[in-house]
Amino acid sequence: MEGGSDRLRVFIPTKDGTRIMERSVKKIDLSKLSIAFTEKSLCTRCGTCVGVCPEKALKIGEDFYPELIPDRCTECGLCKETCPGGKVEYLDLAEITFGKREDAGAFDGHVEKTFMGYSNDERIRAGGAGGGVITGLLWSLLKNKVVDGCVVTRMNPERPWEGEVYIARTYDELLQSQQSKYIIIPVNRILQELKELPGRYAVAALPCQIHGLRLYSRKEAWVNEKIYTIIGLFCASSMEPYVSTEMLETRGIKPEEISNFGFRDGEWPGYIRAYLKGREEPVHLHHSNFKDGAINYLTYLYSPARCQTCVDGSGEFSDISVSDAWTRDQAGRYMFQGQSKMLVRTTRGREVVRQAMEAGDLIAEDVTDNPQFKTHRLHTVKKGLNNYLRTDRWRAKGIPAPLYDRPTPENDFRDRMNERLESLAMWMGRKRWRRYPLFRFLTSRWGVPIIKVRQWIKSRKYRGTAK
Repeated sequence: MEGGSDRLRVFIPTKDGTRIMERSVKKIDLSKLSIAFTEKSLCTRCGTCVGVCPEKALKIGEDFYPELIPDRCTECGLCKETCPGGKVEYLDLAEITFGKREDAGAFDGHVEKTFMGYSNDERIRAGGAGGGVITGLLWSLLKNKVVDGCVVTRMNPERPWEGEVYIARTYDELLQSQQSKYIIIPVNRILQELKELPGRYAVAALPCQIHGLRLYSRKEAWVNEKIYTIIGLFCASSMEPYVSTEMLETRGIKPEEISNFGFRDGEWPGYIRAYLKGREEPVHLHHSNFKDGAINYLTYLYSPARCQTCVDGSGEFSDISVSDAWTRDQAGRYMFQGQSKMLVRTTRGREVVRQAMEAGDLIAEDVTDNPQFKTHRLHTVKKGLNNYLRTDRWRAKGIPAPLYDRPTPENDFRDRMNERLESLAMWMGRKRWRRYPLFRFLTSRWGVPIIKVRQWIKSRKYRGTAK
């Protein structure tokens, strides 16, 4: 197809050649749509625009970007008003979530209570990435009939190298959602379905998806009525959807040969593994574990441009935020192995945790007053400083970058150089011809010495010092 903004030429193959048809197409003012249609690189691919469109004029397209069906669009502007891609107003989000226009002024955001814990259900705990806390909380809500379903994600049963959003209504359906999925999944597309369904729901979502949910709740009363609670996930970065197929390719595996794909599979902290059809034992797609091995390369080489400028890494506007418990002792050992940290942010979040603990569904310890349980320092630097610096630098160079109503934190020359080095690693990932050979090397046996060196450096770092 080719054509201008209001005429479309359609080429139809026939036995005698090609027949050309021409028809009128409704002319749309793209400035009234979500950011994907004016600056694609700023799209978070959260799915909000698709989920909120009252005319169903948007759909999920290639690489999970939204696509427009022009004849249906009425230019109502709702997708633009709820889009978290081009601009993020933190004061607005704080007012919507907490009822006051106050910036928390810290990377963790507004926190009422901090807990460390795990699910008391052995099957959920064993299958979770960090003690099964999110699944445990959701199951407690579901089995006690507080909610009628849970909006979660899983690897697509038909295309297991891709992720998908769905509504879990049973224990077994919830188990399918366990373990983190580090690839782009437009969760908020489910809003179109939720609007038509009766009942109340819990949602597990990433920061950008939560931004979209909160903005939409300001426009439509049913959102707050149906979404009982939002559980947020800490996020360093999502990854491009082709990360899974390229990982399979490094091991000579075709996507259609697998029955499942796991990013945090097996014993904590997990491994990236693929399950082949007709074979019980999984195939490891990298050496060492997830934390010391593959994740250190993946979040640089496969990070989308928009994720590189996102400054909400802690799910600031959820009711409860959950992250792995990476806190170490002076010897560098994990203090809460196989557990997760929970930041309780709202009255609703506090009630959800309290009920789960009283029902015996969640085992948790209140660590609110312990300074060791602030967010992991490296995560704070990556999202809470480097991404601000990168956003400022890109905007100064005329490169599209989101607008924030927060100032860039204080920084020095060393901080700026660290951001440049991190950006260099991400630049390597922009082209397959650079990215794929490098990633293949790093996840092969030849990359093992690099992992060993990193582990040695970490052991030196924690020796004799408290984290």
